Amino acid sequence: MIEGPIVMSLRPGPYARMQEGAKRHEFRRRLSGELPGAFLYLAAPVSAIVAYAEFGRPLTGTPEELAALAEADEPGAYADTLRYFDGLERGFALPLSALTPIEPLPLAELQERFAYTPPRSYRRQAADSELARELAARLEAVES
Repeated sequence: MIEGPIVMSLRPGPYARMQEGAKRHEFRRRLSGELPGAFLYLAAPVSAIVAYAEFGRPLTGTPEELAALAEADEPGAYADTLRYFDGLERGFALPLSALTPIEPLPLAELQERFAYTPPRSYRRQAADSELARELAARLEAVES
């Protein structure tokens, strides 16, 4: 079975730090299997899918271990990361290996053309969906 693309929601601030190279891991409370890459949907005020992120093998750890990893990437991030994982025994870190901006796909177009509502965390799209084809075309346009 061919799997479709994943769309992951992110706030604009963490995305900007990814672009700068300061944020080298994306942290998640839950993760279902491998996540080699994802299209990034930025929440308001951007409200658009703007990039494709490639990830290395997910790391698992205690909240303290993951907060220490965040602190090594971005000094001052320990407390916020620890708070993010509050109540969990283990969480996940996705090492960022590449970030490719694409032509933005705004929320209005996502809703009108694809009847799409962005996920709270992340969601896999059907491989044969119109949205999957559109995202692939936008990524291909950048890579060619």
